[in-house]
Amino acid sequence: MGIHINPFGTGPVPSRIMIVGDCISSNQHLLDDLLNKILHDAGIMRTECYTTNLLNDNIPYDDIEKFIHAKKTKIPPTYVRFHEKYCDPRLVAGYERLQREIQLVSPTIIITLGNTAFWSLTTASGILKWRGSLLTGSKAKPWPYTVLPTHHPRSILSQYELRPLAVRDLSRARDVAKGVSPKPPVWNFIVRPSYATVTSTLGGLLDRLNSSSDHLWIDLDYETRAGHIACVGLSWSLLDCLCIPFMCVENRDGYWSLGEETIIVHTLYKILCHPRCKIRWQNGLYDAQYCYRHWHFVPNGCQDTMISHHTCFPGLQKSLAFQASMYCSHYVYWKDDGKTWSKDIGEDQLWEYNCQDCVRTREVGEVAAENILSMGLQAPEAFQQRLFYPVLRAMQLGVRIDLEKRAAFARELQSEMDKRSGYFTSVLGHPLNPRSSSQMQKLFYGDFAQPEIKTRAKKGIPGHVSCDDEALSKISKREPLLLPLTRRIQEYRTLGVFKSTFVDATLDVDNRMRCSYNICGTETFRLSSAENAFGSGTNLQNIPSGNEDETDPTVLRLPNVRRIFVPDPGYTFFDIDLDRADLQVVVWEADEPELKLALAKGVDMHLLNAFALLGKDVDLDHLIEGTEEHRRLKHDYAKERKLSKAFIHGTNYGGKERTMAVTAGITVHQASRFQSAYFSKYPGIKKWHTRTEALLKEKRYVENKFGYRRHYFGSLDGLLPEALAWVPQSTVACVINRAWVNIHDNLPAVQVLLQVHDSLAGQFPTHNTDLHITNILRESRIVIPYSHPLIIPVGIKTSPVSWGDCKGLS
Repeated sequence: MGIHINPFGTGPVPSRIMIVGDCISSNQHLLDDLLNKILHDAGIMRTECYTTNLLNDNIPYDDIEKFIHAKKTKIPPTYVRFHEKYCDPRLVAGYERLQREIQLVSPTIIITLGNTAFWSLTTASGILKWRGSLLTGSKAKPWPYTVLPTHHPRSILSQYELRPLAVRDLSRARDVAKGVSPKPPVWNFIVRPSYATVTSTLGGLLDRLNSSSDHLWIDLDYETRAGHIACVGLSWSLLDCLCIPFMCVENRDGYWSLGEETIIVHTLYKILCHPRCKIRWQNGLYDAQYCYRHWHFVPNGCQDTMISHHTCFPGLQKSLAFQASMYCSHYVYWKDDGKTWSKDIGEDQLWEYNCQDCVRTREVGEVAAENILSMGLQAPEAFQQRLFYPVLRAMQLGVRIDLEKRAAFARELQSEMDKRSGYFTSVLGHPLNPRSSSQMQKLFYGDFAQPEIKTRAKKGIPGHVSCDDEALSKISKREPLLLPLTRRIQEYRTLGVFKSTFVDATLDVDNRMRCSYNICGTETFRLSSAENAFGSGTNLQNIPSGNEDETDPTVLRLPNVRRIFVPDPGYTFFDIDLDRADLQVVVWEADEPELKLALAKGVDMHLLNAFALLGKDVDLDHLIEGTEEHRRLKHDYAKERKLSKAFIHGTNYGGKERTMAVTAGITVHQASRFQSAYFSKYPGIKKWHTRTEALLKEKRYVENKFGYRRHYFGSLDGLLPEALAWVPQSTVACVINRAWVNIHDNLPAVQVLLQVHDSLAGQFPTHNTDLHITNILRESRIVIPYSHPLIIPVGIKTSPVSWGDCKGLS
């Protein structure tokens, strides 16, 4: 083994492990220290490694990319790219010196740190997707060494959550250097099959299902094109996979004759829906949409690998490639094979890619199942997998749309936009497009000579000159004469968003509104939504209810877009909502008896908190909403109530004195005094904070009462507010999702069509309305297993007209 030498040392020494960075940093001692620790955690000693850089110079701001004069994608993917035509002469010389070092060191594995070093040795780019790959060249030209890219310590210093990924990557490098790394798998992929091969392979799988009492796991993956199924892959082991093509550029009529395709699809139905067949897939909701639309069945999905991974690590990336980089014994990034496929290069690449997706899904799924078991997450995992079919049903059903009301809203919004366009022309003397960044910047920073306002920098990306709504608000405060103009620009943009995003959202072929829900959409286990797999719909969790009852002429009136969502004939719309859900969980976490009683009595919690901040006692019965005494106190303490509304929420979630002073518009001294009074009145809140912080430090995760966890891999500094907020948010997500599953499983006549964070909306047959309401409320009573169990109250609103017309029951 070689020894670590300084890049300016006398010469290289043979070593199995070579580490290549991009350049010498101004804070090199910090990076060296971090690299040493990461290597140690991966089982590698720094003295075992030969370290060098692509450029052994100290570059201002460590910006080696400035030495490359063209976009990497525009430079030919050959080693001729290190030419003065494309690169600074110092970089050319550095690359030539690096090649000589590699020859002298003769490493078994080269670890490249960061994107530029990786690109220099492989021609590939994109460290986020390629990290952890074991690259050995091409079939035509294999390398005498393996290249493994990982994150540069510089990136890890700014994003500490990348550290465990680098440790995982370097563990692979250690195994390669020691000669114990798993060999690349020898896959048996059946691509471009004959009809006989497909029928015999599928027949063999069907025989296994029919003749055995054991379950058979089949890993399934669909590739789609232009809204149709291009091919389907099935694997039944870690090495074996069959790709069945359907679309084919070589034959516009398809890969099979109509009769052959009919038999193949019918056989697939018998296999994929067999009671002893267990389907494993990645993001199965996407594939299920295609299978249901085109073949009218849904495979027997039992494990979605994305859901399993999300259950274990809700804060990490969810892509199959990322999971494979963490879980597969031998990993090389492959997903670009599907993205870069075109009809000009033949479909074999796409079919091979389809097969690799299947076998990777199998290995990922098996390792994820082991993780679930070892982490004790069987119950959360089982429930998250159960969510699949209720969510898919909502996606399949969609919501009926009132086309006339939709068109009327569109005309109304466009009319209001036209009024403001006319105002721009009359005031400015020329038209203005508020959605054009160049026109807006020319107007405000050129014609009006306003000082430029930049967006905030995010994750190392510098801010840019902007005329967004925040910038316009600052300009109008600075220059009040511009307020009428900036207000109308902001109104124009708001109207445009309402019209394009919500009212004009693309409908499906049957004029219903559908979306794709993502069970793994957020780290709090709340769902997210977007347009569906066929390009229709929108984010149905953000449909606004508008402010049609607004009487203030200075406030922009917006329509209740929910009124275009209507029930099917013979059905009534319903909307159930959890009452003060997050607050209920906070109170039970704090285990504060008075706050529990206040919630049960229906007390005005903001007013109660105002008295706590003032250090005053009050009779809870005087604060029950709707009573005469409550109305009087609400009037007398209106200012204090408004303060508590802004102050307590942040304080409950760990906001410090300075943060809360800014939020509430008070001095730091006042904020400190208020928090002392609040914690003195309700010490359980502070105890919850302390307990959560201790759990974070000891185990680096927080956990809710349903057994769900959120692991944190970055720095714990300043993380407490985020961790505290995760507990009630994830708990409420568990409650609303369990209500959804209960309704789906136990009330087949009731159709849940929409999930909006803490509420569910849908329809039920209008006959027996009272019975349906009673049943829905019963199934929505979810017990949160605290020592003193919590059931968050549920309210229900209904309407035979539309979602937006739903009214609460007396």
